[in-house]
Amino acid sequence: MSNLISYLTFKDPREAIAFYEKTLPNAKCDLVMDGPGGSVMHAEMSVNGARLMLSGEWPGMAEANEGISPVNFMLYVDDADAAYRHAIENGMTSVFEPADQFWGDRNAAVRDPYGYRWTFGHVVEDVPSDELEKRAAEFAKQMAQG
Repeated sequence: MSNLISYLTFKDPREAIAFYEKTLPNAKCDLVMDGPGGSVMHAEMSVNGARLMLSGEWPGMAEANEGISPVNFMLYVDDADAAYRHAIENGMTSVFEPADQFWGDRNAAVRDPYGYRWTFGHVVEDVPSDELEKRAAEFAKQMAQG
């Protein structure tokens, strides 16, 4: 069995846990291991059935993100529109509003105050591979034209 679990580092992990519990679908902190001086040595959350691990900063081992992170998260949900609205209403900022995509998903994206981008998606159409190739080529053509 193989699992890939994201592990994030925050200046204030307790604040991040509370924020994610408020803004992300079905987010719940399952474990917090306290470190010295009130720090968080390790914490685990479930987010819509996925695992997310996090901690506070540890000099020489882990540093918090500063600015916009190159790391993005894709979270499949029952309703991307609802997840987007909930995230915006509770403090995330919009990257792009919900829209149907050529590959058959409906996606929306938000950014949290820590610089991470969260894309919510749900499937609206099962696109056969030959049709997907056509749509992808058309999309690439449009992108090249600006």
